[in-house]
Amino acid sequence: MKEIKCTIIQDILPLYIDGVVSQDTTEMVDKHLQDCENCRKEYESMKQELYIPVENKESLLKAIKKKWRNKKLMIAMGSILGTAIILFGAFNYVFYYKTVIPYSENLIKIETQNDQLVSHYLGKSHAGVYGTHPISVVVDGEKKNVSFIYYTKTIAHSPTRNLLDENNGQDEYDYIFGLPESEKIDAVYYVEFDANEVFLEKDSWKSVIERGKLIWKRE
Repeated sequence: MKEIKCTIIQDILPLYIDGVVSQDTTEMVDKHLQDCENCRKEYESMKQELYIPVENKESLLKAIKKKWRNKKLMIAMGSILGTAIILFGAFNYVFYYKTVIPYSENLIKIETQNDQLVSHYLGKSHAGVYGTHPISVVVDGEKKNVSFIYYTKTIAHSPTRNLLDENNGQDEYDYIFGLPESEKIDAVYYVEFDANEVFLEKDSWKSVIERGKLIWKRE
């Protein structure tokens, strides 16, 4: 019997593996594989390849589509969440990130109203005002009762900008800050301070005075 070429056997192998060849062809391939190591290796390699039965293709396609829909949903949700975080951060920055308003005598004046010392803010808007009760501090070798005060702004609340309305929801009372125990105050300094830092001895009122600006003193 004439020997069958390996190329012919390897062409038949896919049909042989699927079991769609005749009995005579199956016996011929079986005999060849017993005697030919190269074709036997090719046969083992083909057997390891994934063959998808026709009846499973539809279910596999559905699974792929479902996985892709889930992936798109996750991407969409991630985009929404990312956008929400950015918008929330921007909102907080605009309305809640506070910085100190630099002192200007045309913007902040210490006045007396109804026998009480007050700070009168003359700008269009501010985010907040911080002041202290009189604090006993040695200034130039003399003990004095000193009050500290400063105003803050945000992008939405600043001396020159208003994002909400013309008056920013404030009336005249919002621009008047009564200094506590004003009858005891000898001097007022404009400076940013943190009372907790002083309490924890990470700062001192003496240091606060040194970096502050004297804006009023009792004559």
